[in-house]
This record gives sequence, structure tokens and C-alpha cells, in this order.
Amino acid sequence: MLLEICNTGKNLSLSDFEEVERKLKKPLPMAYKKFLLKHNGGEPRESYIDFDAEKLNLSGQAINVFYGLGVQPCDDIVHKIGSIGDQIPEGVIFIADTAGGDHFLLSLRKDSYGEIFYKDHEFEDLSPFEPSKNILPESIVKVANTFSDFLDALYGDE
Repeated sequence: MLLEICNTGKNLSLSDFEEVERKLKKPLPMAYKKFLLKHNGGEPRESYIDFDAEKLNLSGQAINVFYGLGVQPCDDIVHKIGSIGDQIPEGVIFIADTAGGDHFLLSLRKDSYGEIFYKDHEFEDLSPFEPSKNILPESIVKVANTFSDFLDALYGDE
């Protein structure tokens, strides 16, 4: 369970989400909004998560930073979508990164709304992103069914 995050962004209000959701043309899951209201990104102390990523030769990864809203551009959700959003499937957003430059993604699509995925930036994608059919690009694996499940799975290095 996520307990501590440092270097968080400014405090947000519900009105901050209206503009973001208008830009995304999709609503953010309530659990993710609550997280951003409490933390607005930052560096998690409990940053490790295990997941099955045999096709990527991984058994898990550590989060370097959670992205926020209205924070420095390199850690801002909206800026990430504008600058490198073409590298991820339509309807998903960046929510965190790893020290190695890979990303955790949150789906806003009907077929996988609220699900969390991991994307390895070093793999070339040839397959489509069709989570409802269990078809994912070569660089992407599913990590959690919900954002809450994702947070609950995080643990520290102690």
C-alpha cells in the first residue's frame, strides 16, 4: 500500500480536472482523481510492483515518479501526452515512469477503462492494443485491473 510520496506538485481542486478531462475528451477514474488530489504526482517511497511480463523478460519494476498536473513539464500528464503521446495507444495516458525511461499507463478506453499497463520503450510494436481480446502490443503488459489495485500492490525495498 502506498504510504509516502515526496516532491509532490501543487494542491489541486476538482475544477482542475475539468480542463484536463476536456482536453482528453474522457473522464479520469475517481480513484486516480483522489490520488492526484492527495499527492499530485511525486516520488513514491514504496515504489516496487511485481507483475507478469514474461514477454518483456521482467517480473516487475520500480516507479521513479508519478506524473501530476501543473507540475514541471517532464512530469506533467498533459505535457507527456502532447510531447510523446504518439508512442502509446489511443485512449491511454502516462501516469508514471521508471528510472530506465519506461512508463506506466492508465486506460481511459471503454474496453479497459481504469486498467493499468506497463510499456517498455525499447520494444517495437506490431500488434494492436485490444485488451478486451487479450491482444496487447509487444511493448505493453497489463499490471492491474484498477488504479487502487495498482497502489495496493506497491511495496518498499526494506
